[in-house]
Amino acid sequence: MMVYLINLDRHTDRLAHMRAQLAGIAFERIVAVDGSQKPKADGGLTPSELACLLSHRNAWRRFLDSPDAQACFLEDDLHLKNGFAALVRDGSWIPEDAHSVKLDTYLQRVRLADRRPVLDGREVASLYSRHESSAAYVLTRPGAVRYLELTSIPSLPADYALFPKNPWRLGLRVYQLAPAVAIQDHLRSPEEGGLVFPTAMVEREARARRPLLARLHREGVRLLTQTADLVQAAYARIALRAETTTVGLK
Repeated sequence: MMVYLINLDRHTDRLAHMRAQLAGIAFERIVAVDGSQKPKADGGLTPSELACLLSHRNAWRRFLDSPDAQACFLEDDLHLKNGFAALVRDGSWIPEDAHSVKLDTYLQRVRLADRRPVLDGREVASLYSRHESSAAYVLTRPGAVRYLELTSIPSLPADYALFPKNPWRLGLRVYQLAPAVAIQDHLRSPEEGGLVFPTAMVEREARARRPLLARLHREGVRLLTQTADLVQAAYARIALRAETTTVGLK
């Protein structure tokens, strides 16, 4: 499958980093929207969050312009593990009903169910909870169409839109590769060395420290949805037999 790499023009170091890892793998560079140019951010998104989402949307459209059945999308601050090339060489392992398959891990607790073996000792499982990071994933054509519909009015960061808290509420079939085959640079331990790229997550943390009225509004929305979330979590655990686990890296 084609690999689409999202990369800012000014991030030539990141492009070199990814080009070295993708040696022998066909990829197309998607010029990222630059958040430093302050695109008009509505819906509570910061300029960087909006730019990131718009960049992913551009990549999805490029994919839909092709005849391909599925495609892989990468951000440029990744570390890829052995086995990535085999996964993108043959897409037959992707579940037929999938909209998306997350390939990386944010090392957080998530809910998984219906594990099935794929390549190199990995499994693909239904993902029934939010899993942060939009750094590495596969979309099918129906998935790209659906995500373009869901993000037509930008209101969530790219990873929240791709891997939402309760995907089935949105009619999404989302899967997770486990163990993951990629991880963002800023999540690696200091002992692992290598590059250290800044990430939009830093800005997201700053965004959390917004003025009091905005935080109170967000807290009110959170409380209104909390009961429904608890019901959905119980359904995933009991009816779907979903397990809560941390996706590792291999």
